[in-house]
Amino acid sequence: MGIYLIYASTSGNVEVTMEYVSGFFKKQGFEVFLKRAEQTPIEVIEKHKKFVFGTSTWMHGNLNPFFTKLYEEMQKKDFSGKQAAFIGLGDRRYEPILFCEGMIKIRNLWLKNGGEEVGSYLKIQGEPYGQLNSVVAPWANMLSKTWANYHV
Repeated sequence: MGIYLIYASTSGNVEVTMEYVSGFFKKQGFEVFLKRAEQTPIEVIEKHKKFVFGTSTWMHGNLNPFFTKLYEEMQKKDFSGKQAAFIGLGDRRYEPILFCEGMIKIRNLWLKNGGEEVGSYLKIQGEPYGQLNSVVAPWANMLSKTWANYHV
């Protein structure tokens, strides 16, 4: 059983972050599947149990448009027995109150529909490049230790 990292990225920042997390998990011995949200059928979520969802936020707290179709399909699903962690990237300069709101929308839907959150969500301000080792790695390490205890 693997971990599915599903993300929406436009400028490449979310993609770089999710690739980093993917590589981190692989080094820990996990089977990892990295998927772009717009290319991910809902069946992937229906059939599997462990996920990391990542997205940016667009205009006034909206979800990244590349995640919209999958998000709409997720609205009708039951996530009981499934676990997920969440990563949001954003820029407080534009909408400080709605910082990483796209990720929060996915998280809230997940929890509302019976899914379990693993660990705490991760919010990244600005470009991730200087934060991969200092912020993302400790978060991914905590998550990998948690999932190792679940015998993924």
